[in-house]
Amino acid sequence: MKKIVKIGGREIGDDKPCCFMAEIGGNYKDFKEAKILIDSAKRAGVEVIKFQTFEADTITTKNNQFDMESTGKVNQYELFKKLEPDKRVQELLHTHSFQTGLMAITSPSHMKDLEFIDSLNPIAYKVGSDLARHIPLLKKIAKTGKPIILSTGMCSLMEINDSICEIKREGNHNIILMHCISDYPAKIKEANLKVIPMLKEMFDLPVGFSDHSIGPELSIAAVTLGANMIERHFFDENIKYGSDYLLSSNEQEYKNIITSSRIIESALGDGNKQPSKSELKNLKTNRVSVISKKDISAGTKITEDMIDVRRPGTGLEPRLIDQVLGKEAIINIKKGVPLEWEMLQ
Repeated sequence: MKKIVKIGGREIGDDKPCCFMAEIGGNYKDFKEAKILIDSAKRAGVEVIKFQTFEADTITTKNNQFDMESTGKVNQYELFKKLEPDKRVQELLHTHSFQTGLMAITSPSHMKDLEFIDSLNPIAYKVGSDLARHIPLLKKIAKTGKPIILSTGMCSLMEINDSICEIKREGNHNIILMHCISDYPAKIKEANLKVIPMLKEMFDLPVGFSDHSIGPELSIAAVTLGANMIERHFFDENIKYGSDYLLSSNEQEYKNIITSSRIIESALGDGNKQPSKSELKNLKTNRVSVISKKDISAGTKITEDMIDVRRPGTGLEPRLIDQVLGKEAIINIKKGVPLEWEMLQ
């Protein structure tokens, strides 16, 4: 995968550090709490703050139900009405994020939300899995030319391909796919993380992982498999608001995810198997070669009892031992010396 997508100047793609995004959308009720989350995410090492733009009246019908572990069986409209974000608070957190040195993006839940999001002059658009097949909305966003981070939960491969094609038809190729399991919390056995390298290979696009699982393991594993972006819900222990905190990371856990991921990235290398710089030094002392097992006088023919294979690796390679046998020493060779062709004829 060679495609690079820029978000606010940050390059997302292979050979670039994984970009970490903190979803705070359902975990605050006012700007004071949102500010706490933003500042905490900054300390954790996050680069992008993501929130949600929705209205209960346009996101769902009034009789639709949730039935997930994080929510229990509840009326969607009533829950969204309770969590409905204030537009002024979104403006403030958007501004505060950039003032703090973080990028901020939001996700719409309806075509109507785009007018407000456009007023924020967004650096990118995040489209959740619920709208991944909302082609009219995707086409309208695509026309802006700005990057689109597209979650793919609940989607088949054919549906993902169709959505990508519709975006590209509008001349927008700045797409980041997010592998996602749309369950809250997501079940470990359903994570299917091998989809990440498959999507990268198939679509030649950066691919991330929107992680709804409990615990840090899947995010770290996704980085190991080449995820270019990680999105996790983010919360503060002193702010128990909404229902997402069950599957969210706090500052310390997210910091540990990022630290572990940076270690993994430095360890992955380029995939070319060859001795490392350290190994090139060590192979001289830690490899084996043909050595003299006793003193050998000049003019003596080399026999099997005179030589052995031992460290160091500065002499003739063991694969040459049969060629050494029968050769004549042209100098006096002391015991324990690695043999070289210059000593023999």
